[in-house]
Amino acid sequence: MALTPKWLGSLVFVLLLVTCFVGLSAWQVDRAQHKNDVVDSQNLEVVKPFNEVMAAQVPMPGILADQRVSLSGHWLPEAQVVVPGRVLDGDRGYWVVTMFAPDGAHLGEGAVADTDSKTIAIPVLRGFTTDEDTAMNSRAEAGGVEMTARIGPVEGPVPTKDLPAGQVSTVSTSQLINMFPDLLTYSGFLIPDSAAGPGASVGTEGLTAVPPTTTRAEDGFDLQSAVYAVEWLIFAAMALYMWWQLLRDDYLRRRLERGDSQDPANRTEYVVIKPAGRATIDPEVMAGLTGLPAHRHGGKRRRRDRPTSDNSTTTDETEGH
Repeated sequence: MALTPKWLGSLVFVLLLVTCFVGLSAWQVDRAQHKNDVVDSQNLEVVKPFNEVMAAQVPMPGILADQRVSLSGHWLPEAQVVVPGRVLDGDRGYWVVTMFAPDGAHLGEGAVADTDSKTIAIPVLRGFTTDEDTAMNSRAEAGGVEMTARIGPVEGPVPTKDLPAGQVSTVSTSQLINMFPDLLTYSGFLIPDSAAGPGASVGTEGLTAVPPTTTRAEDGFDLQSAVYAVEWLIFAAMALYMWWQLLRDDYLRRRLERGDSQDPANRTEYVVIKPAGRATIDPEVMAGLTGLPAHRHGGKRRRRDRPTSDNSTTTDETEGH
């Protein structure tokens, strides 16, 4: 049956599926071993114009995380927050985050907002300090700024009811626009590499510049991709097994329809051991089937022969219990 056109055709289809599954498994293995190749191919270290990769009031694609950008603009000194609980070189302290208005900022595709009465700005990490008073009193300088920075993904909002006024738990743009309703912002913040110009205020007034760090792993083995690779191999094995099982089921079904339920090479003989209408099975029949004495199945038990007075023998028989 396996050599019939129907089953040969289905086997070809299954083998094509298996080839695809094995290919996908190999791709996942390669991805697991070289998970950073995709990141490297994006040229995250190449400095790109900020307005070419970022737009306001729209979600930031995850692919832009850690991208280096260049921009110019000016600070909005009064639009500033302090983020406690941050660590730099083992010291626990505060981030100072100030809103920065980039030159040429624009809304993202599909975004609708009033840009005439509101300013587009992005949060920028100006520095770190272990002193709360220094963080709360620091202010950015007026004037133009030329900056290169790395894009960081925004953090989730956390309640700030237990914090002093002007402090927030995370760099969350959804919280910042509630604190500064006259601003429009981005789904990201900037960690400066360098800043120049009259208004350059990164790492000044008692603040320490925070070195840009990447949020993506630099090396290692991607366990998730490895698991996917194993799953594709399981799918390939299942496809072959299902083809074989369907073939076997069809073969057995056809034999049953022909009434050929026995393998000719290993035919089994069936014997009726209890005729219809009888409540018990003949002990002699059972003895023949089991190899045990008939009395073990309720028959008469034979006792050893004993001599009689006329030199003949007789056999005692008792009913078995």
